[in-house]
Amino acid sequence: MGDLNVESRSLFIADNLEVLRGINSETIDLIATDPPFNKGVKAFQGITTAGTDAEGRRVSYKDVWTWADDVQGEWTESIREDHPSLYAVIRAANAAAGEDMGAYLCWLGVRVLEMHRILKPTGSMYLHIDHTAHAYAKAMMDAVFGRENFRNEIVWTYRRWPAKTPQWQKMHDTILWYSKGTGWTWNQLYEPLSESTQKTWGTKKQVADFSTGRRKPSQTDKESPGAPMRSVWDIRVIAPISKERTGYPTQKPLALYERIIKASSNEGDVVLDPFAGCATTCIAAERLGRDWIAIDINKEAKDVMLERLRKEAQLPQGSQSHERAISVKTELPTRTDDGVDAAPELVLISPKPKAPRYTARELRGRLILEDGMKCQGCGWVPHHEEYLEVDHRVPKSKGGRDGLRNRVLLCSPCNSAKGNKLTLPELRQRRLEEKRMEDEAWDWAWYEQIGKFG
Repeated sequence: MGDLNVESRSLFIADNLEVLRGINSETIDLIATDPPFNKGVKAFQGITTAGTDAEGRRVSYKDVWTWADDVQGEWTESIREDHPSLYAVIRAANAAAGEDMGAYLCWLGVRVLEMHRILKPTGSMYLHIDHTAHAYAKAMMDAVFGRENFRNEIVWTYRRWPAKTPQWQKMHDTILWYSKGTGWTWNQLYEPLSESTQKTWGTKKQVADFSTGRRKPSQTDKESPGAPMRSVWDIRVIAPISKERTGYPTQKPLALYERIIKASSNEGDVVLDPFAGCATTCIAAERLGRDWIAIDINKEAKDVMLERLRKEAQLPQGSQSHERAISVKTELPTRTDDGVDAAPELVLISPKPKAPRYTARELRGRLILEDGMKCQGCGWVPHHEEYLEVDHRVPKSKGGRDGLRNRVLLCSPCNSAKGNKLTLPELRQRRLEEKRMEDEAWDWAWYEQIGKFG
């Protein structure tokens, strides 16, 4: 494990990807984070903290993702070449749920790769998500952490004002828990014994008794700590009149993240939240005696975070003489581990230059210059170039791209026969078997029957 190159209680106001790239490998004990959910909304909301006025204080909240605005070329190239399983998940999400989901997974996936790198072998990551992207986020986490390192799925259930809708009320979120390896930090938590158990057995600890040949509980003299905690957590949402409420649009209850931190870290461990929001994870970590690092890109929420940390965790800002002072940073950290990654394949490659875009007429003209004015499937030479259509040599269904090198000119019958399943060599073989090649008599009536010029 490496040496951490970021001091505790650091609050970075920056893009979390750039900060994550600057943290040394295998230095973080726990990542507990609540990223955007891809709900497809944009909003501005007033924010406050207990005892302060929300007037004039507004935070922007964006949860909309597109390939053009949120994804860089180097990310897709790196994932495609170094992480084919993650790339397959992104493509599947893009096809099944739309391009916004594919863009969201690519944007989040490249960050999760860095989070995986900086976790210690004993570390865990908790990813808070809801029904919008849960299925695709689970597949993404399987691809990055490995399906074998999926530990559990926590269901946070709550009550709120119901919506008028002809379906089951959506009143739960999901938190995906993954470990970095096979030896993760764990502190068992308990919940109260059920009323029926207490009525039958009291509050004494029970052990299994096999003396009668069957499993039967037997009481001891020790008090039971309770039942081992289940993966369904009933924790109230923050009430509108609660002192805990800041008005931050994505604020979660402190009790929720305190439970995560208690179970999966020890005192003195380092807890990271790359989507810090209104500092819920930081406050929970501070109260439980953990070190913490927070990252958030939202400059508008910085003052709310600092004020809340000061009031709810009694942390001053910027006092060099105070060992628990918060350090607000805008400069990115610099790795001191010689850039040696926990997994060398996580290094991102340089982005490739974008291919030039051509109109259909320009593309056909360039292909005629390179291959001649004829159908590359059957060899037919038309009287005019407009009788030729542009298609892929290798279809996208088999991994083909849109570049010029993967384009070809075909007549309409060949283009129809090729569809999105055959490669150009497979089309030529079919044309030979059908005796539709140019060295045979061209059946003009058959061409017209296809329907384009008939």
